[in-house]
Amino acid sequence: MKVYWVRYARAVARSDWQGDGLLRPLSERGLLEAESLAAHLAADPPTRVISAPALRCQQTVEPAAVAAGVAVEVEERLAEGELIARVLELLPTATNGPLLCCTHADVIESLLRVLELAEPDKSGRIPCKKGSVWVLEGGGYTPTRATYFEPVGRPKRGRAVRYSAGEEFERSFTRRAAVLDMGSTSFTLLIADVDADGSIRPVVGEKVMLRLGAVIANEDGIPTEVGERAVSVAAQLYAVAQQEKAQVFLPVATAPVRDARNGQSLAAAISAAVGQPVRILSGVEEARLIFRAFQSRLDLGDGPVLGLDLGGGSLELALGTAGGIDAEATLTLGAVRLHGEFVRSDPMERSAVEAIRQRVRRELAPHRDALRGGAGFRTVATGGTVRALGRLLNERRASRKPAPEGAVRLSRDALRELSQRLVSSSHDERLAMRGVRRRRADLLPTGAIILETLAEELSIDAFTICDWGLRHGVLLDALERHGLVAGH
Repeated sequence: MKVYWVRYARAVARSDWQGDGLLRPLSERGLLEAESLAAHLAADPPTRVISAPALRCQQTVEPAAVAAGVAVEVEERLAEGELIARVLELLPTATNGPLLCCTHADVIESLLRVLELAEPDKSGRIPCKKGSVWVLEGGGYTPTRATYFEPVGRPKRGRAVRYSAGEEFERSFTRRAAVLDMGSTSFTLLIADVDADGSIRPVVGEKVMLRLGAVIANEDGIPTEVGERAVSVAAQLYAVAQQEKAQVFLPVATAPVRDARNGQSLAAAISAAVGQPVRILSGVEEARLIFRAFQSRLDLGDGPVLGLDLGGGSLELALGTAGGIDAEATLTLGAVRLHGEFVRSDPMERSAVEAIRQRVRRELAPHRDALRGGAGFRTVATGGTVRALGRLLNERRASRKPAPEGAVRLSRDALRELSQRLVSSSHDERLAMRGVRRRRADLLPTGAIILETLAEELSIDAFTICDWGLRHGVLLDALERHGLVAGH
């Protein structure tokens, strides 16, 4: 975004004007300054021009508006003495090119103080000479950089006054945000500090295993007692976000709430408990948000990338490039869901292994051609079970090279070997393996079978396992829409 904040040019002296104060016009010198302002902005002209009601403000930006081919809009929120909260409402309008706002010194100074983009001088004033321009810029709707320009010398007819650059300010714009991800395996809270450039620094992570996906697999709806537990857990995690002073709270629900007969009722109860509406994500939204996280976390290169998230209740897939998504699909192939449907023994019976494979092939079949990326395509995967498989593989390697930041590579051959070992092992034997955590030990064989079958069906040579996923995508997407970080 870019916004030109202009203080009106020199006006007729108050002592020489007997009429309505709002109608006090520019002086001859002020009219020349207005022409100079238009020349100064000609290199990057405004696409919208807004003025305070005072005539002198409108006259100051009229030449710039004429040069840009736009009308001057009169805006009460730019009036002298207006509340800064109302002035800030104008910032989100600057989305399709520079916005030019002409107003009074008190408005501009208050704005710069609130945004922490200028420092007062020894007298406590912020530079704001008549006819001057403060250029505010930033990646989102909230500016993070300010540069001051003021007119130098006396203007003369036929010769524009020049503008000199003065103060420059830049700051790191950070928001603390929390995402409550209510999924099929767990309710997970991510609290992170997010910078204007989209950098995410995790502060707190909390996880409570609820296994709603298993309930959905065996019942049409979510039982009352399970729903009450879900509401209680959501309220507890919201309290953690409040304690950590999160400025943004984003509750999202995925497959279990989306698929359950009474999912909307559960979402409403959770919304009431946390004081925020729960956003129930569609499968397509999940796929796009996950891919958004991959775009920020990893260098995806120039070729096609298949992104996938193996959750507890569903599998989301998206095929695209660093520039965007070409195809996506959501399938009811979550690890918790399939484990609940097919696994009846420990170790797993061969019939269960084949049933899971057949289920994956059947659901994937209508999307197979669209999701094949062609020669040389990469596959990036995330999800709790996928990351658990990556940890287990790393622990089994006697000597391993450091993985790129945020990623672990799982080859198809290594996955096949790992899958065979997990399927033939008992729960206790898996717990004894280095890198296996108790809360996912039972899901690892099912998750490995799903991934191995995907690799066969989509000709995947290896999976790059990413430590970012849905929560990070939700965070970036929401903050972009609220104008707090730059778009990708």
